[in-house]
Amino acid sequence: MSLKLIVGSKNYSSWSMRAGVAMQHVGLPYEETVIALGQPDTHHHIARYSAAGLVPILIDGDHTIWDSFAII
Repeated sequence: MSLKLIVGSKNYSSWSMRAGVAMQHVGLPYEETVIALGQPDTHHHIARYSAAGLVPILIDGDHTIWDSFAII
């Protein structure tokens, strides 16, 4: 299993932090990528992973989930 969690800067995105905490709590191994929020290129970096333009994003193979409650 190769889960990837794309999150925003945790100082600004509690939603991103929630997804990571939930995954750690249940012991799921994952690779985390942090995207700096509030930068001119933030949307471009997020769009590389999801057309929704939101973080957090969980990628599991061909499946992409971009809502923190859905990830949890």
